[in-house]
Amino acid sequence: MAISRRAGSLSLAQQALALRRAFPQVKVLMRGTVLTWTGPVIPTPMSRCYTVRITYRAGEHPRVVVTDPPLQPDEDGHLPHFYRDGSICLYAVGEWDASMFIADMILPWTAEWLAHYELWKRSGRWHGDEAGGLQTTAAPSATEPANRAERRRAASAEARRARREQSHWQPSRSMTSARSVITDPVTGQNGNGVPDPASSTSR
Repeated sequence: MAISRRAGSLSLAQQALALRRAFPQVKVLMRGTVLTWTGPVIPTPMSRCYTVRITYRAGEHPRVVVTDPPLQPDEDGHLPHFYRDGSICLYAVGEWDASMFIADMILPWTAEWLAHYELWKRSGRWHGDEAGGLQTTAAPSATEPANRAERRRAASAEARRARREQSHWQPSRSMTSARSVITDPVTGQNGNGVPDPASSTSR
């Protein structure tokens, strides 16, 4: 999905530099107008390790896929906040724009999503801001409650202010939070896309 380019939009090189500085143990690949980051994420101290692939094309939204272990729908074939293309839904319309750093925003949101996923597997209820959310969807639709959007935009603004105030670039508070759930790369990463439950179970 394309996004409008606004003043302050970050280039792929800027995104890649921020990711490399925040997570030096994880490779960032750039090919043409596409950036790819693949690394392990542990959402909570009691969680397992997930391998996540982030693909970012210039002028589009970041696409996040959990490659290992495969995400599992419930017995009815539902998987909350999950797109039919195999990617996960991290934010509502308008919560992301090209002036935000992937390392600052997308990685912490991915850890948050995985934490909610683990709770949902145990309780059958999605504990995020949005109630329900059991439909597998093709693309982002209605906006989520403004309170989350406001919090996320405030976090992005704080990260940008922190960089401007530092004479040398250093990870922001939200980036530091993201780094805390990244570990050294694990063996056995398959690098394949997550199986799409919607291909056989969507209604």
